[in-house]
Amino acid sequence: MILHDGISIRKLLKGSVGFIGIVLAWILMVQVVDELTPIDLISNPSPPVAMLGLAVAFFLGFKNTSTYGRWTEARGVWGDIANTSRDWGNTISTLVQPNGSVIEEDLRDELIERHIAWINMLAYQLRQPATTGRKRRPWMFGHKPVSGHEDLHQNPESWRNSQLEADLPLLEDKTNRAACLINLQARRLSDMAQQGKIDPFWHVALMDRLSRFTTAQGQCERIKNTPFPRQVAEVGRLFSWIFIFLLPLAFNDERSIMVGTDVSMIRTVLFDWMTFAPVGALVCWIFFVTERVSASMEDPFEGDVTDVPISALCRTIEIDMRQMTGCGVAPQPAQPVEKALF
Repeated sequence: MILHDGISIRKLLKGSVGFIGIVLAWILMVQVVDELTPIDLISNPSPPVAMLGLAVAFFLGFKNTSTYGRWTEARGVWGDIANTSRDWGNTISTLVQPNGSVIEEDLRDELIERHIAWINMLAYQLRQPATTGRKRRPWMFGHKPVSGHEDLHQNPESWRNSQLEADLPLLEDKTNRAACLINLQARRLSDMAQQGKIDPFWHVALMDRLSRFTTAQGQCERIKNTPFPRQVAEVGRLFSWIFIFLLPLAFNDERSIMVGTDVSMIRTVLFDWMTFAPVGALVCWIFFVTERVSASMEDPFEGDVTDVPISALCRTIEIDMRQMTGCGVAPQPAQPVEKALF
């Protein structure tokens, strides 16, 4: 997630230099062909190009709304995980046995540590590259993607270091380790109920909280494993490039500023290009960036700078749970990397 001061005009232009150069060259080529050859590229192209631009703008607006809804849903699910995790910490830290005494400290720490292990495991699974969806880009709005960081849940050490030693052998051969951790938590609660350490009411209440974690994990996996509809993404990109291709042709309708003057053809082309090219490049660049904004929100868990900062949220949840329960030492908050939280 890019922070407030993370995007500047310089960074936007840095990622668009190649595109702007291509557009300027294409506008120059169109004007040269129009001036130096008898080829009539398009007769009166401005009205159809304007209508096409309006249609593309509506389609990109729909695409942006859809991808932003996908991003906000992902962020909302992790907000629920954070809230329910605090509720879990509050409940476990104040849990009492049927005789009125508090539960054993080791047992309390186990339930807290396993939950922290679960959120880290879930973040790691969501960070793994998807087999479908958009491909990673070398930069996004002036930011380069960060990879290989343990703190950003991009390698196995990010979940191994947070696991209980007794749970590691039980997770090695599992496909969905996060789901297995919830099952281990449920089995521990069942053992506590059978041993009389919690009464049936607390057993049901705690299982209900585990059910909420299972639901949140399922929602994350649905977003992760269901790619944004390619017919929407690819058609929007195709329409944008068609408009960008045709827009320079529309400027042929504009009257040359050198008409009626005794100026060479080359100077006429250059003056006209310097007059119309900046405006045309600006319009094309706006459509280009608008399409990229929607593409950047298609897969909100991949770990790019525009995605949901689940690693930072994991750290926040861990800090809150350790401070409210006194279990272990709370780590430091996650720090931005190049003005972005991951």
